[in-house]
Amino acid sequence: MLLLPEPVRPATRYRDPGGAWTDALPEPAATLTRLGGSAREQRASPPAAAGRLGAVRVLVLGSGGREHALVRALSRDPEVTALHAAPGNPGIGAVAELHDVAATDPAGVAALSARTGADLVVVGPEAPLVAGVADRLRGDGISCFGPDRAAARIEGSKSFAKDVMAAAGIPTARSLTCRTGGEVSAALEKFGPPYVVKADGLAAGKGVVVTEDRREAAAHARDCGTVVIEEFLDGPEVSLFALADGENAVALLPAQDYKRAHDGDAGPNTGGMGAYAPLPWAPADLAGETLATVIEPAIAELRRRGTPYRGLLYAGLALTAKGIRVVEFNARFGDPETQVVLDRLASPLGGLLRAAADGALAGAPPLCWRPGGAVTVVIAAESYPATPATGDRIDGIDEADRQPDAYVLQAGTAADAAGRLVSKGGRVLNIVGTGRDLASARAAAYRAARKIRMRGGWYRDDIAEHPGPATPAGI
Repeated sequence: MLLLPEPVRPATRYRDPGGAWTDALPEPAATLTRLGGSAREQRASPPAAAGRLGAVRVLVLGSGGREHALVRALSRDPEVTALHAAPGNPGIGAVAELHDVAATDPAGVAALSARTGADLVVVGPEAPLVAGVADRLRGDGISCFGPDRAAARIEGSKSFAKDVMAAAGIPTARSLTCRTGGEVSAALEKFGPPYVVKADGLAAGKGVVVTEDRREAAAHARDCGTVVIEEFLDGPEVSLFALADGENAVALLPAQDYKRAHDGDAGPNTGGMGAYAPLPWAPADLAGETLATVIEPAIAELRRRGTPYRGLLYAGLALTAKGIRVVEFNARFGDPETQVVLDRLASPLGGLLRAAADGALAGAPPLCWRPGGAVTVVIAAESYPATPATGDRIDGIDEADRQPDAYVLQAGTAADAAGRLVSKGGRVLNIVGTGRDLASARAAAYRAARKIRMRGGWYRDDIAEHPGPATPAGI
């Protein structure tokens, strides 16, 4: 849809670990999973107080909608006493102190952490991880939620991720890493259409082409250099996030996003045009099965290689006729799935991230989730994802925020010389709707989205319209 020229209140009822609804956050003794090789050792956690955070100052790195969602969730944790962000955006600046420091500069981030007295640094995007920001912070004795550079290669290199999966016995698509035109041609011939071609390195969620056109596939491979070419997977794709502390892991709520630009999953790939959670159609044991067959083996293999994984491990999954298959790993929270997953999380976020950073997830209380659903709709700039327009004035955010059960997260925004809010990136805003079910959450999100005014702005009209196994894997 083309865009023509009070934030949501938290729910008061929660689901306890046994699945029953309660009016207060429960803190029962828990049974958590400790990772060790191929077996899982179940053991009772320490008292819930051991998982408490205590007063902490947090620095969040990044400037998008994912980081706004993280800051929003952290601001609601009573034990987070100070919030900083670098570089942030105007929306993040409403709840955190902003600092003009590049998130990919390890020395600059370390200096800022010392200057602000940060007890915990949360890395939002992938680029700072691959740049070694987490390595520098841990070397300086600062807790960091995010893997070291070596472990972050699980996202920074598709071929490395495939190697980890092969070594760990993780189910995934057959693939070949290609560096020459001849290798590309042979791989395309081997796997046939639909052709799946992935840039080996970071590509901001836009390095994948899935096409029936062999010439388009070959051209994408030529543009990317080293690529991974793999067989097409035949099921819907879902996202599963897991917090990891190098040894233990805790799965979050599965979500589904929409990667194609236009309604009906038409058009080019994007970084994501919307998402929803939970997934009422997915297998009830999806999180547990993924933890056992995907997350645990990956973390164990990375630990075996001397690169313990501490942070968020994101598994993009295809639910095929033959079972779960991994489409990709990412080394950070996904965007825009984070916006709906964190909206549903009732447990305080700060303590969970600190526990993962410090190797203490075994002492964290079990997670609690709000009832109902959440839907996010991405508002994009003109010409996204090709060459998005920037500098267009954005109006209507206050009106959108006043819509019942909806709120706005800023992604690609900035303030112009006159202090007006303008677009700065391709995905400009995330409109989050909540409700007793996905239908009411969707209605709230679109009600608020219609209040936004930005020249050339647009969004998909079909996010969560028919929740179900409809988004193909590999896209």
